[in-house]
Amino acid sequence: MHIIAIIAIIAIIAHHWQNFLNFVFHMIRKKTIIFIILTCLFFLQGRLFSQKFDGGILAGGLVSQVDGDDWAGYSKLGYLVGGFVQLEISPNFSFQMEMEYIQKGSRKPSNIDSGDYKTYLLRLHYLEIPVLFQYTFFKRLSVEAGPAFDILLGSLEEGDGLEIPPDYQQPLRPVALAGIIGASVYITRHLKAAFRFNYSILSLRKPQPFGTPGTRHWRKIFFEWGQYNNVMSLSVSYQFKGRKNW
Repeated sequence: MHIIAIIAIIAIIAHHWQNFLNFVFHMIRKKTIIFIILTCLFFLQGRLFSQKFDGGILAGGLVSQVDGDDWAGYSKLGYLVGGFVQLEISPNFSFQMEMEYIQKGSRKPSNIDSGDYKTYLLRLHYLEIPVLFQYTFFKRLSVEAGPAFDILLGSLEEGDGLEIPPDYQQPLRPVALAGIIGASVYITRHLKAAFRFNYSILSLRKPQPFGTPGTRHWRKIFFEWGQYNNVMSLSVSYQFKGRKNW
């Protein structure tokens, strides 16, 4: 019943995504969304989860770049914070669904020594919802993989320190899709450290005809021409109940 309820909630959000985005962005501006996530997780932990369910919180740092722009290198720093629910299928297999705020994007710093004064910055703020399949072995080690839905909360694009007007930007997708693979290790029964590689499956920008001005560096990866978020992250998570087979 809990899984059906979660699926129903996701379906409602997807159907009314525009109103949902406006609400989330409003809550973020008031700096209350993190408090609400933690409060909901605490409530669910006590009221809804039974023997095989667990929940927790997570936070971490990341480096990112955008494949398909004119720059290269993981020069953009960011962070992520959120919570998760986990369903243990067996001592080795589990599913984990998360909801987290994550920063992605691209940065090109100047290089004064070489006479390069040009700078670029793309900040992307997402509400990310990963759905991960996890396999644990040797009791403490685990690997994971699965899709993640990225809901765009806000963005900023700058060139040479000046904000680029919207009319000169290629439009961003309000909802994008990414894939995640990762590995983690249990430090204690409750605490776990994880490394993840997060890559776009669909372009972060809306599709444009080939040759459209401003798209000459776009790449075709997977299904379409576009730009793709490329993220590596390190995070720490805390499980409320903790791993059983410790």
